[in-house]
Amino acid sequence: MSKLYIGNLPSDINEMNLRQLFAEQNLSCTNVLVKRGGYAFVDCPDQSSADKAIDKLNGFNYLGAPLVVEPSVASGKKRGSATTLPDLPSVVDPLGNGWM
Repeated sequence: MSKLYIGNLPSDINEMNLRQLFAEQNLSCTNVLVKRGGYAFVDCPDQSSADKAIDKLNGFNYLGAPLVVEPSVASGKKRGSATTLPDLPSVVDPLGNGWM
């Protein structure tokens, strides 16, 4: 199963509206989870279905706004936050009082 992130949704969208959109575009989805804030997660039965949904719906004008449809990232990882901090050398406080 492949999970998609659907963004830029109207705030009043519900599961039934999103399922209807997928049906109108001849796309299959299993689970739909609509979240507050204008986004949702949709499960597609396989990667081929997910790719088809991305191709058809990413940028699709839905109720006046272009949808953002992309593969969902694993929880705990945010899109666009691939920056890592460099390893910093540890500094030892010789007096143990917090002052250097």
